[in-house]
Amino acid sequence: MSEEPTVEQLIQAAHARAGNDDELALLDAVIALAQDVSTHTDAAVDQVVRQVRDAGHSWTVIGEHLGISRQAARQRYTGRVDRVEEAPPPVGLIRGRDLESSLSAALAAAEADGLAEAGTEHLLLGLLTDGVAAATLERLGATRDKIRDASHRLFDYPTGPTPPQHTVFSPQAKGALAVAEQLATERTPTCAPVVVNTPQLLAVIATNPGSRARRVLDDIGIDTADIKRQLHCYINVPRTAFGRRSRRRSRPDERSARCSFCGHPRTEERRLVAGPDVWICADCVALCGEILALPSGARSK
Repeated sequence: MSEEPTVEQLIQAAHARAGNDDELALLDAVIALAQDVSTHTDAAVDQVVRQVRDAGHSWTVIGEHLGISRQAARQRYTGRVDRVEEAPPPVGLIRGRDLESSLSAALAAAEADGLAEAGTEHLLLGLLTDGVAAATLERLGATRDKIRDASHRLFDYPTGPTPPQHTVFSPQAKGALAVAEQLATERTPTCAPVVVNTPQLLAVIATNPGSRARRVLDDIGIDTADIKRQLHCYINVPRTAFGRRSRRRSRPDERSARCSFCGHPRTEERRLVAGPDVWICADCVALCGEILALPSGARSK
């Protein structure tokens, strides 16, 4: 195995990736390299854990080698080594750990319902597992019990015991995931790796009027507009070279005014306030006010 790269080698690689001498471009490149290394490391551990399981070793033995308990090893890796491959990401796209955990939880929820396919209502349940989507749903009052009860009222699920089966994602759920991946691709700065996380998936299933997840949200009284406001700054990043405007300190051009946070242009309905080389729209101002009004612990979710 080759030696671990030094800090100087990593910075040199980041310079090559950035392609110019701009300090912020270098920062973007270093962050991208760190994400690549972290993702590949996680994937390597997942693959080897799968091989160990296939060889017949128990979760107790695996936990001992990982330095965690049997229960923790099983909870952390069962979904990641056995489930997520049901809907592999396209080449060149990375799924965040929060999204992988959510997809695994969605399949587990469908299995618990005795279903052969996990629908978008199960994706909604899975999104309560981790990440920005979980914090958003919890903030708006969504719970697993509410979502589960609404799903069982709205849809036909088996009532008796069912034999074990290999659950997969429904075509609608796969379609929602594909749209979320496309959204992440469109909104990621061109210098950064495309990473899809839970905000994109929640935005897709919540704003699709025909999705089962949307029907569940309507049933439990959660307004889709509230979800969109909460996720606004996570999914609306202009796809420019560095995902931001020039750092030149001057008043922005009013003829091409766009919100520097969400990327939307100025319209009659969307008013903008100008700053040094930046604009901010009324929606983003309102969202900032809501975030700052939260307790400090809740803002970090």
